[in-house]
Amino acid sequence: MLEWKSWTETARFHSPLRNGALDEQVIEVRRDPLTGHQSIYNAALEGKTTILFPPTDAAYLEERIAASRETCFLCDGKWQTMTPTYPENLLPGGRIVRGDVVLFPNLFPLSAYHGVVMVGERHHRHLNDFPEDLLADALGVAVDFVRACFEKTPDIRYFTINANYLFPAGASVIHPHLQILGSVEPGTHHGLLLDASRAYFERTGRCYWDDLVKAEQQAGERHIAEVGRSHWLASFSPMGVNEILAVFSGLPSFLQWTDEDTQSAARGLHSVLAGYHTLGFSTFNFSCYSGPLGENDGSFACVFRIVNRQNVAPHYRTDDYYFQKLLKNEIMIMRPESLAHHMRRHFL
Repeated sequence: MLEWKSWTETARFHSPLRNGALDEQVIEVRRDPLTGHQSIYNAALEGKTTILFPPTDAAYLEERIAASRETCFLCDGKWQTMTPTYPENLLPGGRIVRGDVVLFPNLFPLSAYHGVVMVGERHHRHLNDFPEDLLADALGVAVDFVRACFEKTPDIRYFTINANYLFPAGASVIHPHLQILGSVEPGTHHGLLLDASRAYFERTGRCYWDDLVKAEQQAGERHIAEVGRSHWLASFSPMGVNEILAVFSGLPSFLQWTDEDTQSAARGLHSVLAGYHTLGFSTFNFSCYSGPLGENDGSFACVFRIVNRQNVAPHYRTDDYYFQKLLKNEIMIMRPESLAHHMRRHFL
């Protein structure tokens, strides 16, 4: 059985906000059942979200969009001459083009394979304006790239599909895009997920991700929707703000994804982004983790994590500091159960 470990701690101090009276604030700590990651929620922050996450400055965002569009190497077909190409024996033509979506190599790769996917011709989109079919094309191209890489170099087995949207989320360009990383070894968190999943399987004889989906469906509080073979959940102990977790049941790696699975992933992502938009957020990161290609020991299923980052505003403060970067904990600005309730209306 999964252990939903949580506890409370009480902080006491005399507060100037209460004319020096004693203040008591209850802090809820949650521990992820698989990895042990801790997330912290303080109800006193309710209604004070704008202190940690100031709202998007629409005028400033429009200014940055206009200023960057002229020099954007993806806009107006400039990608045809300003992006690199892969060798013909990997990708005929050097790129993958599907409708308004284009995949090409990163000029400054961080792994043996580091593909970039231009997600449409438009330079900027609000989070409620990412069409499902556009996302399906982008994810489908990413999966096709993974298959081509594995066919060429089967020793490179560890792949993730990722996104940074807008500069507070780490994007160096505003234009919507994805990034695919493929390496001979998994990244730090990717490896932790695989190792912990394998240990759980060896201990119980069951796949953790199947047990997680079943437990969340039965509890109901954090299960948002089932879309095809994917289940969309609000994470019990999130790794980032407003984290949504998707589990692709029965799909141990990207090699097993069908067109229907990429469409399901796109539909879920479209719904989550729309939900973020109504919460007032303008940025996000996501990573989708695959099990090792060509291997299936029954312990893993593809997992998708999506989180918000700081909104676009002049002189924004980062939401990633010692607490997240070095202590590997996270602050919850919404309880996951409340986040799930909000997101369900966007999956209708």
